[in-house]
Amino acid sequence: MAAPFAVLWDHSHLWGLLLCRGLAALGVDFVPVTCAAVAAGALAAARPLALLVPGGFARRKFAALGPAGAAAVRAYVADGGGYFGVCGGAGLALSHGDGLGLCPWTRRPFADRLEHLVSGHVRLVADVESPFFPAGLPGTIEAPVWWPAGFVPPAGPSDRASAGTVTPVAAYAGAGSDLMLADIALGSMPQALLAACQERFGLTLTPAFLDAGACVIAGRRGRGHYVLSHAHLETPDSPQANAWLAHLLELFAPGAVPPSRAIPAWDPASEPVRFADPHLGSARRDMASVMAAGIDARLLFQRNPWLLGWRPGMPGFSLSNLAAMLAGASALEPTAAAVAYWREAGPEFARRTAVFARRLETFFPAQRLEITLSLMERRAGVEPNLAAERRELFGASPGGGGLCGELADSLDGLLLRLLTCVGE
Repeated sequence: MAAPFAVLWDHSHLWGLLLCRGLAALGVDFVPVTCAAVAAGALAAARPLALLVPGGFARRKFAALGPAGAAAVRAYVADGGGYFGVCGGAGLALSHGDGLGLCPWTRRPFADRLEHLVSGHVRLVADVESPFFPAGLPGTIEAPVWWPAGFVPPAGPSDRASAGTVTPVAAYAGAGSDLMLADIALGSMPQALLAACQERFGLTLTPAFLDAGACVIAGRRGRGHYVLSHAHLETPDSPQANAWLAHLLELFAPGAVPPSRAIPAWDPASEPVRFADPHLGSARRDMASVMAAGIDARLLFQRNPWLLGWRPGMPGFSLSNLAAMLAGASALEPTAAAVAYWREAGPEFARRTAVFARRLETFFPAQRLEITLSLMERRAGVEPNLAAERRELFGASPGGGGLCGELADSLDGLLLRLLTCVGE
């Protein structure tokens, strides 16, 4: 590990790919590192200046690290290392049953069912005096979040002294222009309309945490320090967020970040194919077909070139994840390790992707009919055969399992082998 930054790879999928893509666009040297490698001593053997932990499921990252890996990350930070966690990577650093305890704060429980439906840009008010915020940005900016959780100080009196060492860097200050609540364009709704929904029907469409809750925090552990962000500063084509990311990287590794402060927009379909593998090609065509079927059934829509939007309960993110990982793998130069891995895994992956796509091409119109009939006949619940099919394809809520999860894991292994040489 000869790069200033290590990216903890496991269970990040699309978010890991976007972070690595952002680092490459900023001209920053990095190397992916697996949880198993961390547990085996990678952070001690070749110390990076900072460990960067993308979004994803904190619980799965914690389990993959195991006791040895968790202890290794704590020791690394306490001995002077830096830790930057985004969303799930931020949650991994907190103090709870599936956290590393780097930060004495904990996760904010979901107060209502709206909170985990929020995505897009939010307005943030930053502490302009904080060294963790770029001097060139205004105090109120827009930055993207993707289904964030939240931060809260611990409630116990014995923890309050240590909790006071944590510094809020930025707080939520309302919806940005493209913010969505599930498939509702919340950011473009006039305040008068939001007030009318509340007055006439008792429906509050704006989650409470968008008003002043902490979004980015920073603190110290031993001789090291951490920055934890629910804002996805690596999001393509988000200039203020991208400049903030570049600033943080420069703090962790002075002199290691070139002048570039922008991550370009990403259209996976338009990128040149560098890994021209027939199994990747056929899988990409199958994914395009199945996403078109979901859009035709009005259960999915194209939110931006790399992310679907979806009707609540539909597996839009899981499909976006697979499609983006396929595109990311196809756009990278093949390495010897990746070619050897894919020679074994590729044929079966392509076969299973075709099965996955054909099943979904039937699932989407059936799901749409079930929704229509439920509205007409005033019946509640989900048709049991559809529910069983969804579990087989995507696992239990919030998804990421089933056949889709197995396909994503195969791509995860391929991307790791493709990216290993990118930042070196």
